[in-house]
Order: sequence, then C-alpha cells, then structure tokens
Amino acid sequence: MTKELVEKKNIYQRINAVMEEVEYILKGENAGKGLQYRFVSHDQVTGKLHRPMTKHGIVMLTDVVELSRDGNRTTMRIAVTFVNIDNPEDRFTIHSHGDGVDNSDKSIGKCISYAVKYALLKTFCLETGDDVEKDNISHIPTSHETITTDELSSIELAINGYEDIREIILSHLGNLKNLRRDKYIPAMNWIAKMIEQKRTA
Repeated sequence: MTKELVEKKNIYQRINAVMEEVEYILKGENAGKGLQYRFVSHDQVTGKLHRPMTKHGIVMLTDVVELSRDGNRTTMRIAVTFVNIDNPEDRFTIHSHGDGVDNSDKSIGKCISYAVKYALLKTFCLETGDDVEKDNISHIPTSHETITTDELSSIELAINGYEDIREIILSHLGNLKNLRRDKYIPAMNWIAKMIEQKRTA
C-alpha cells in the first residue's frame, strides 16, 4: 500500500486496518497469590497494538477526566482519543473506567493501566479467550459449575488491598477457582459488606 493511500484513510478506516491485523491476544500473565488462572495484561495489549497502530498512523492520547481516592483505592474515568496523524482533526474519543488498589503510590498507575487496557480491547474488538457464552447473563448456572475467569477476576479485584478480608474469604470459601457460580453473588455481597464495615468503623 502506498503512502498516499495510507494518508487518505480516515481514523475509522485506520482502526479497521489494525483490526484486520490483530484479532486475538493470548492470556499470558499469572494472577498470582495462589490463583491458578491467566489474564491479559496492559503491557500485552499495548505491546501487541504498538506496531500496527504506528504502521497505520494512529496516535492514542489519554486524559484523566475524573479521579477519586478512598484510602488505598483509586477510581478514575479517562478519555482515550485516537488521532489520525495525517489529519490531527480527524479523531474520536471514548471513555473508560478503572480501579486501582495499592498500599504505596501505585494505585493511580494501576487505574490508568486498567482503563487503557479495556479501552483498547473494546475499540479494536480484540478476543482474549474468555468464553462469552458462558458469561452470558441469560445462562443459568447449575450447582456444579464453577465461576468464570471474569467472575474470579472481579472477586480478586474486590479484595485486592484488603488482606484481612482476603484471609477470611479464603478460609471460608477455599480455592476461589473452584467456587460454584451460584455462590458468586452471595460472595460478592459478603465482601462488599465487610469492606463497608471497615470503612465505617
């Protein structure tokens, strides 16, 4: 493809060109802390998209729109703008949310990484290996089914930074990977209640 043809593409055509090159990102990061599942990290997503975005002339800009902090937890909403480098006025912006928990000074960085990762995954319609059918809300789990990786991630995110609550949860529920799906919502409600009690104590 000639440089002239590339320059004539608008931002949506450039996004589509990247989608044609990158369809799938294999889960590669271990969740850690005894959890036996893998996930797609921020660095995997940006690393996979860096060269195709450069090739097709797309620059990504991020801007923090809202930010709030509660103890060691940071919540933020960011604006992610995709810009046509050959016509900077040709751009579009989406919004993405992120949460980060850290006892030092890394919660803001975790927030941004989480929000950017999902903005990229959704914009470029990237598959990560999750079973969408299994996660469909219309699917009624049987008592023998275990929670999905997304549900496992939600529990891990909820108790991240609350080591005392983590110990309670693990002592009562055991290996979270083997948690039955019909126990997922009660578990999340229990976690939320314990966190609220800690905040108001």
